[in-house]
Amino acid sequence: MPTLYLLLIPIMYAYSSVGARHVQRLGLNLYVVGGLNYLFSALFYAILYLQDPYPLSPLIFRLAVAVGLCFVVTYFFFAPTLHDRGVSIMAALCQLSALIPMLGSLLIWHEHPSVVRWAGAVLCLVAMPLLSLDQGLTDKRLTWRKIVTFAGLVVFNGGVLLGLKWFDELRAPGQLSGFMLTVFSTATLAMALTWPLYRGRLGRGEMLWGAAISVAYLGASPLIVLALRHFEGVIVFPFAESTALAMTVAFAALVWKEIPHRPGQLGILLVTIAAILINL
Repeated sequence: MPTLYLLLIPIMYAYSSVGARHVQRLGLNLYVVGGLNYLFSALFYAILYLQDPYPLSPLIFRLAVAVGLCFVVTYFFFAPTLHDRGVSIMAALCQLSALIPMLGSLLIWHEHPSVVRWAGAVLCLVAMPLLSLDQGLTDKRLTWRKIVTFAGLVVFNGGVLLGLKWFDELRAPGQLSGFMLTVFSTATLAMALTWPLYRGRLGRGEMLWGAAISVAYLGASPLIVLALRHFEGVIVFPFAESTALAMTVAFAALVWKEIPHRPGQLGILLVTIAAILINL
C-alpha cells in the first residue's frame, strides 16, 4: 500500500497539469476553474471532517492557512507560465520545487542528503535557466517579469510541498481532514476575493472542469502526507515530480504536438537526471 501511495502522486500531478492545459485550449477561464478546484476539494474534506470532527491545534491551523495561500499564489504564477511556455516546461519548472522541501529537510529537520543527492540539487539549479530560455508557445521573448514568474512558481509550489511535509512531521494524523479542509477553504476564499483581478465568469465549462480537476487536488495532497509516513521527503518529492513530468511531456507531445525547443529539452533532461540522483 505505501508504494501505491507513491505511484498515485505523479498520476494526480500529471492529470492536474494536462487538465489545466486542456482548459486553456478550450478558451475557458483557468482561474475560475482553479477556484472551483479548491471549492470542490473543500466540500469533500468538509464531509470527511464532519464524520470525525477533530479540533485543530493553533499551529496546524496557521500552517494550513499558509499552505492555502501558497496554493493560490502558485496558481497565479502557474497560469501565465502554462500559457507562455506550454505544459511540458511548466511541469518541469514545478518539478524544481522539490528543492524547497529538500532544503527544509536539511535546515529544519536536519536530514543529511548524500553527495549524490546534492549533485542532483545542483543539476536542478543548472536546469532552471535552460527551462526559462526555451522559446514559448505564445511569446518567445524572455523578460524579467517572466523570470520572476518562473521563480515564483518554483518557490511557492515548493512552499506547498514544504507545508505538507511540515504537517507530516507534526505527527497528527487525526487532524488530516481538518488540516486539508482549512487549506482548501483558505484557497477558495482567496480566489473569491481576487475574482475581479482575473475577470471571473462562471460558465458550464468552468463548472464541469473545476469538478473534474478537483480530483487531482483533493487526492494529491493527502497521498503526499501518507507517502511521507513511509518514505523520506528527499525520495517522495523528486520521484513524484520526475514521473509526473515524464507523463506530462509524453502526453503533450503525442496528443497536442507541443514539443519543447532545444533549451527546454535539455532542461527537462537535466531535471530528470537530477531527480534520479536525488533518489539514490
